Amino acid sequence: MTDSDFWDYPADQRVKGHGEFTITVVLPPFATGEAGFGPHDPGRARQFAEAFGTVDKVLEELESTTAADYDSVVTRADLDLIRVGCWGNVIAIADPALADNGVMCPVLEQTNTLQLRYPDALIVGSAWADCGSSHAEDVIHLPGGLTLHTEGWPTEDSPYHLSGDLPAVLRALDIDPAILPDEDIHLAQDPRSSNWSALGRLALGRSDPWGRSDLEMSAFRVRHTESATALMEEKWLFDF
Repeated sequence: MTDSDFWDYPADQRVKGHGEFTITVVLPPFATGEAGFGPHDPGRARQFAEAFGTVDKVLEELESTTAADYDSVVTRADLDLIRVGCWGNVIAIADPALADNGVMCPVLEQTNTLQLRYPDALIVGSAWADCGSSHAEDVIHLPGGLTLHTEGWPTEDSPYHLSGDLPAVLRALDIDPAILPDEDIHLAQDPRSSNWSALGRLALGRSDPWGRSDLEMSAFRVRHTESATALMEEKWLFDF
């Protein structure tokens, strides 16, 4: 089996969109003051990448990056690249296979799997991609099983799905609903009018690694699973 057996497009085929696609796992003990991120553990990061649900095989470890770097997806080959950070009790991954076309809900699928693996963790997933029109999916899993999931096309006249007990999630996170409008989250309006990724960042609080140039991450070239590859072809390459 080669590293491209599942692709129907050449490595230099240009991708038609852009986006962001991350999952963050925060293991107890949870930070109550300034988060104490430990040093990045490359070996643990590789183990996490190898076990991640969208990955069939890690093919190559690349030069390290940081949590502030943007995932630039220009060609099909860029879809084979993921980043993983392991800093003490915080684990984070960026993977273009998490972007959806409104059918598969890969963020929910992968965070559900991680919740079974880490039942006491706070898990936040967020993915959006604009490939002609923008689709977003956001998930918050709390220890004990309480979950909030949103998914849809914010700019399209189609249903935008919200499932879970939002008031209970806010109470569990000790988030004052009065601050939500400042984060562009509007509880009384159509769910498509809210920035649900901002709620995920609030949930992470001081344990949010994204945007921090002081946090090293491992970068890998991987072969994604056949199903993840098919979704990426549908999302990023279908019209070519």
